[in-house]
Amino acid sequence: AIIALLISILLPSLQNARNQAKRTKCGAHLRDISLASRTYASEDDGAWAIPIHGRQYSQNTQSPTFIGAYEWGGKSGIGKPGFCSGSGDPELRSKYGTRCGFGPGSRPLNETIYKGGFEDHVNGSDEIVRADTKMQLDVFTCAGDEGPPSSGHCQDWINRGSTVSSYDWFGNSFAANVFMIGPSTGGPMDSNSPYLRPITRIPSPSRVIYYEENIGRWGWAAREDRCDFLTGVSLHPQKRVIEGWHGKDWTYNRSFVDAHVEFQKVLIEGTRDAAGYYQHYRFEKMLEDCAQNFSGNHYTQFFPWTNPACGIDYRCVVIRGDGWQKDCLPTPVVATGLRHDGQGRPSYEGCVCDTGYPCPER
Repeated sequence: AIIALLISILLPSLQNARNQAKRTKCGAHLRDISLASRTYASEDDGAWAIPIHGRQYSQNTQSPTFIGAYEWGGKSGIGKPGFCSGSGDPELRSKYGTRCGFGPGSRPLNETIYKGGFEDHVNGSDEIVRADTKMQLDVFTCAGDEGPPSSGHCQDWINRGSTVSSYDWFGNSFAANVFMIGPSTGGPMDSNSPYLRPITRIPSPSRVIYYEENIGRWGWAAREDRCDFLTGVSLHPQKRVIEGWHGKDWTYNRSFVDAHVEFQKVLIEGTRDAAGYYQHYRFEKMLEDCAQNFSGNHYTQFFPWTNPACGIDYRCVVIRGDGWQKDCLPTPVVATGLRHDGQGRPSYEGCVCDTGYPCPER
């Protein structure tokens, strides 16, 4: 009985210690990735903050495949099997994989971290392509990466459960801060984040998110969304949380553009509603003359910015919390040349849903 009592006392402490060790290691990898990205930006002609995959500009502009969050580095993933045409094992035709053009030989940050990079096997044999999915590129892994949350992420990954890590599904345990915005009725998409932006044009680098643990990528967008005409990302009705990889719900490692890392809770305490949902970000009215702030690009054509209140839509594009922000305002948004279909937020990338639970695969 005494031994059983001691075990019951010690086990939580041991689990907390394991979680802390994994969290520290994941944070170190995020810092390494951020420093490597800053090196990449210093050497690249465009000084891009987040390395841009070569296929970013060859997407179907009317029906984009949403490149950017994962394809900057890592191995070949197996997620969204059968995404590109061909025969044989669908996992070898993954949206995030070699055969569809997104293997380790094509992911640009790999060349910075692993000098010389890797050979691109887009036309390789099944054996070679499968080997790309088995690579162990430690810096792109998180020791706590034990699969998806119960809700609030890509439904096809969630449906696979804890059998498939983010690293195996996407080729990466981490996601870049790719935050697209556009009119609610559909139309042009713009980047309101470090993606497609020179690193020198990012305000407040100590606040703007650079990379984060993929499990919490859409934590900020969960019900209740602060945007007046959006309900927020759908959550499991019994759990109502997006779990973390380190034993704490709503809490994830994030790196920032200045390369520092924080373990942050993406939840505003005291905002729980009658249904059990929280708010997860704060919006801030722009202090500057908003019409002038966005002159010179097509942003003013679909968001009714006015001075001084900027209309209501700033609640949809200014995404901030204590010590963090996803947006790069007040610097102008970056036109992508791609169009959004008007189904939910463009930043959902046709991957997560806001239509209630259970969510269909997309």
